[in-house]
Amino acid sequence: MIIVITDNTVRLDDPDIFTELAVDAVGLSRDSAAATAESAGAGTVDGDHLWVDLDFLRGHGRGTGDWNNAFAAMIDYAAGKGWTDAERNRVRAHIRWD
Repeated sequence: MIIVITDNTVRLDDPDIFTELAVDAVGLSRDSAAATAESAGAGTVDGDHLWVDLDFLRGHGRGTGDWNNAFAAMIDYAAGKGWTDAERNRVRAHIRWD
């Protein structure tokens, strides 16, 4: 999954790819990316990472049983690496600035 942040939108590309979670914020300042992500309900920028709200990802996914199972497995993997918050409401994704 790739989260794409532009000047005023956030979208989810490749929602069926569960082996990668990254953020493209090419050409944006940290402040601009943070403001857009927060206003879209996508998450919070922290340095070079976006703490992505899992409800945002679910809301932009396919919502099928197979998709939900694969998504849960991806989040379980991330949790095992320490890439989720304590409540498992958010997952950390690296931001690619350029």
